[in-house]
Amino acid sequence: GLRVVEFGSYIAGPFAGQMLADLGADVIKVEPLSGDPWRHQGAFAPGESRVFLPLNRGVRSVCLDLKQPAAQQALSAIVKSADAVVSNNRPDTAEKLGIDYETLSEINDQLIYVEITAYGPRGPRAAMPGFDLIMQGFSGAIASEGKITGGHPDPVWSSSYIDFSTAYAAAGAVMAGVISRHRTGKGQKVTTSLYGNALAMQCMRLVRIEGMPSPPQVWFESELPAMQARGASYSEIQESYQQVVRSLDYRCYYRAYRTMDGGLALGTLAFHARKRLLEYLGLSDPRVDDPAYDHSTPEARQLSARLVEQFEQIFETRTTDDWFRELRSRDIPCEPVRFIEEIPDDEQALVNDFVIELEHSGGFTYRSSGPVTQFSGGMPEQRPSPALGQHTREVLSQIGFDQTGIDALINSGAAGDAPARS
Repeated sequence: GLRVVEFGSYIAGPFAGQMLADLGADVIKVEPLSGDPWRHQGAFAPGESRVFLPLNRGVRSVCLDLKQPAAQQALSAIVKSADAVVSNNRPDTAEKLGIDYETLSEINDQLIYVEITAYGPRGPRAAMPGFDLIMQGFSGAIASEGKITGGHPDPVWSSSYIDFSTAYAAAGAVMAGVISRHRTGKGQKVTTSLYGNALAMQCMRLVRIEGMPSPPQVWFESELPAMQARGASYSEIQESYQQVVRSLDYRCYYRAYRTMDGGLALGTLAFHARKRLLEYLGLSDPRVDDPAYDHSTPEARQLSARLVEQFEQIFETRTTDDWFRELRSRDIPCEPVRFIEEIPDDEQALVNDFVIELEHSGGFTYRSSGPVTQFSGGMPEQRPSPALGQHTREVLSQIGFDQTGIDALINSGAAGDAPARS
C-alpha cells in the first residue's frame, strides 16, 4: 500500500525503486521526456537497453518536463499521494527541478525523502557528481583489489557494486523512515551515499585499532613513501602492497585456481574444511593445527609460497568437474568458475526465481534477475520494466486528472506517454 516516487537515473536510484517494487510498493518513476539516460546506453530499440531493463522492473513510468509549470502541478499531485521519495540527482539539479526535500516536504510534510549523493551531504566534495568507478578509486577499493592491466590500475568490472549497495541502503532507509513516521507522525529526510557504502563494504580493511597498526597500515606509512621517493611504478607498488594486503593463509585456501579445462573457486575459509582438503591432497600445513602459529616470520612466508605453488600444480592436473565431485563429496566448499552467460538457463537460479522471464510491452520477452527476497505469504506480481511514459495517463488518472486535463498536459509537451505499439 505504499507509494514511492523515484527520481532516479543510471543504477543506484532505479535499483532502489526496483527493490521496493519487489517488496510490494507502488513505485512511480518520474522521467524527463527524453527518459532515464540509461535507456539509451546501447539501446536495442527506441528507449530500451540491456542495462535499463534489469534495473527498473516492476515500476511505473511517468514522463514530465519539470521545467514547465503544468508539469510541476502534476508532480505536486503525485507527491501528495506518495509516502516516500528516492532521488539520486545532484543536490543542485534536484533544487533546480523542484524535487529537493525542502520543496517536496512543503507539498507533503509526511514524506520520507531518501537522497542518494556521491560523497555525502557535507564536506568539500558534497556537491560533486560521482559514479561507481571513480568511487572505487577514491575509496581505496581499486588499490585493494590490486588488479593491473598493461601496467594500469583496473577496477572491478563485473558489477557496479558500490551503486548496488547504495540502492540497498536507500531501500532500507525508505522502510525505516516509514516505520519511524508510523511511531512519530513525522516525515523526514534520509541521506545515503556511494562513498559511505563503499567504505562500509571495506570495513574489515578500514578498521584502525589504536596502538596496533595492521601490516598494510605499516606498509602505507613506511614502505610506500620510500617506493614513491625512488619513482617506483604502479605495478611495483602494487606487487609490494599485495604482499601485505592478502593474508598468507588466504593465498592458497580462499581463491580460484586454473584447472585442466577451466577454473575452480575454492572456499576453504573454515579450518575444518582446510584439514579435509590437506588430507585429501596429501599435504600438511602447521598453520591449520597451531592457532598460535607466527605468520610474520620469513619461514611463514616461505611456507605460504610453497603451498601456493603446490596447490596450483595439483589443481592443473584434473578437470573442473572432477575437482568439484571429489571435493564436494568430502564437504569441501568449491564451485566451478562460470560465465554469467550460463546463468539465465541455470536450474538453481530458475527454480528459486533468481532469474525470471517477463513479457515487455514492446512485444519481446526477456530474462532478468528476480526479487532477492521471497515471502511465504505471497509475492507481488512480477512486472517488466516500463516503456518510457507507459503509465503517464494511468497515474495521472488515478490522482484525479480527467482525460481532457491529461490530453492538455501531453499536447503541451509538459508530459509524455508511451508511443503506440504496432
